[in-house]
Amino acid sequence: MNFLHLLSNLIPVTIAGIILGAGLPALFAFGMRLTAGRTQVQEDGSVVQIRPAAAPMRILGFIIFALIIAAILAGILWIAKDFLFHLTGFNFLGLAKK
Repeated sequence: MNFLHLLSNLIPVTIAGIILGAGLPALFAFGMRLTAGRTQVQEDGSVVQIRPAAAPMRILGFIIFALIIAAILAGILWIAKDFLFHLTGFNFLGLAKK
């Protein structure tokens, strides 16, 4: 294995790590912001909601949360694909080793 082959394999792994490692938390923060509405900090440090978020913003936030949950479940299934094939015989996306 030469250095260029190693480097060519390292680039897609790094990009996937950046997308999943920073992208999903950023999407979660964006979804939280969309569903938060307008808040105000009181003198005692507590935060109260002044006005709830608009319905379209809440729906968009919940769609983002659903995408995050789907990505997490897909990752868990990807990791456990061989175990699931051994246990149930179900070949998840045709990727399990037979």
